[in-house]
Amino acid sequence: MPVTARLLVEAKNLCVERSGASILHDINLEVDHGEVVALLGANGSGKSTLLHALVGLIPISAGSVELCAGHDGQTGIALVPQFAPPVSLIPLTVFELVATGLTTKRSVLGLTRKQRGQIRDAIDQVGLNSKSTEKYSSLSGGQLRRALIARALVADAELLLLDEPLTGLDRESIKTVVELMARLRASGHSMIVVSHELADLENLFTRVIELNNRKVTYDGVPLARHKHEAHHHDYQLIAPDLGLLP
Repeated sequence: MPVTARLLVEAKNLCVERSGASILHDINLEVDHGEVVALLGANGSGKSTLLHALVGLIPISAGSVELCAGHDGQTGIALVPQFAPPVSLIPLTVFELVATGLTTKRSVLGLTRKQRGQIRDAIDQVGLNSKSTEKYSSLSGGQLRRALIARALVADAELLLLDEPLTGLDRESIKTVVELMARLRASGHSMIVVSHELADLENLFTRVIELNNRKVTYDGVPLARHKHEAHHHDYQLIAPDLGLLP
């Protein structure tokens, strides 16, 4: 992955409104190479909205976002959503799900040999080789999170935005996903992670950003209180667009 002196992402005075109501107000955010940032906040604070705004899935009403990750400043950032698309609409295999993360165009004959290799490598990184040809509807919660991470990795993303990667998982799955995230950090990936608390991830984060009442209320090193304060997820926010539907 390319390394530059510029920040991976920088938001200045970012605001988001929906139906005339303010969702995020005057957000200033910087993420540099090698950082793993926890994004904490109470239910309705706008955590998931902020991730979607950073990747352009929802419009901002004021301010700016500058992306400097990747070769062209665009493809180097990828969202890892909490949920996959409804199975009844898109009955994809794990291989096909991961393939939707490709940023390079397919040939008229389908996937190129290079693209197939990229997909297999991404699936291997998350330890799902044995599940490659199975429908993703058959995966456990932890396996599905790993498949969605592979979908981001196939795009060679330098900055991963993970939305509640541990929510709803059993203890064994949490352990597996946390170990995967640690390997990603060690390999040079930067991350912004929406999380309830730091208890399972306290050794991973280099920084904590807290949102409250639509604004950033803390931005700094993880504190002892962050390990014990539980925050509830923004379930009312929009579902992520995986780019799978026409």
